[in-house]
Amino acid sequence: MGNGLTSSLVSVSGEAAGLSPGLKGLILSAFYLGSVAGALTAPRLIGRASHVVSFLTFTSILAISTAGLALSDDPVLWITLRLIAGASLTGMFATVESWLNLGTSDTWRARVFSIYIFMQLGGLAAGQLALNARSFGNETLFLCAAALTLLAMALMRFERARSPKLDVTHHVAVWTLARRAPIGVLCVALAGFSWAGLMASGPALVEMMGFDDFYKSMILALTVTSGMLAQIPVGWMADHFDRRKVLAAMTAVAGASAIVAALVTGIESVFLFFIVFGGATFPLYAVGVACTNDDLVQSERTSASAAMIIFFELGAIIAPLMLAFATAFAGPKAYFIVQAFPQLLFMLAVVVALRRPQVPSL
Repeated sequence: MGNGLTSSLVSVSGEAAGLSPGLKGLILSAFYLGSVAGALTAPRLIGRASHVVSFLTFTSILAISTAGLALSDDPVLWITLRLIAGASLTGMFATVESWLNLGTSDTWRARVFSIYIFMQLGGLAAGQLALNARSFGNETLFLCAAALTLLAMALMRFERARSPKLDVTHHVAVWTLARRAPIGVLCVALAGFSWAGLMASGPALVEMMGFDDFYKSMILALTVTSGMLAQIPVGWMADHFDRRKVLAAMTAVAGASAIVAALVTGIESVFLFFIVFGGATFPLYAVGVACTNDDLVQSERTSASAAMIIFFELGAIIAPLMLAFATAFAGPKAYFIVQAFPQLLFMLAVVVALRRPQVPSL
């Protein structure tokens, strides 16, 4: 919830302040750039301390960096704080995902991660609705987001929180992982691009199109809700059928919805795009993680959890910059074209991969 409120508030505030496209893109991308550092740090901290200690450390830093946004609207400060927030949030996610991977079999992996993403999206959707309280001031909302983040720590009952058994781990280099599981890695990167395009750049798009705060919050809440509802059925299909075929269908739907939105004008088409595109792209991460872990052994999965987030963040870093410059140059329609292109390109890559037999799981 805290992350959903903060990311949308930062995006809307930057657009309303009239910042240049480059500066807006830097503020939005700084979060995802910092996320790479968090993903690299998490496995080391988990190995030296524990999953519980790592979770508490990253979450406390996230709350502090979020509260710092209420101190000033200086762009340099915001870039710095978003870098820190990205590192801490991703470190927390990497810790949780390592925890899940160590206790999940391949048979259930897509469904388990779908439920995990379902819970994330539920918080994001609730966070969007808080945008309607902007009359209380951005500073108040940033402090509320920080308080929600601290609540995540308070909800952990320390006497029951037990770190999973952590055997000797084997490091998997990022590019080695990309060679061993190219479809899964590309899918995770595409998930990052799509996620950032919706959650970071989406509010700026609707601000540019002249919608008020009510429409902004409703569009984003419906987007996230659509992604939530799609998680469980998509996870089930990915556990029962060839995951690659599921991915091809998802990206075909996402690409088609973006093309239609670029061609058809009106608020109805914008609402329809965000609902369909969110439902088709938010489950990509869970299925991509499952595809990648099919090609790993247990001792590699903590390292791979961090690497997955790095690939996700690489896609997320690119999206806000591309979308900021594209919409500044060609207007709102460019947003939909930029979103459609990687979806359709990935779909073609999967179709080509389907012509070859799938490599058996290790």
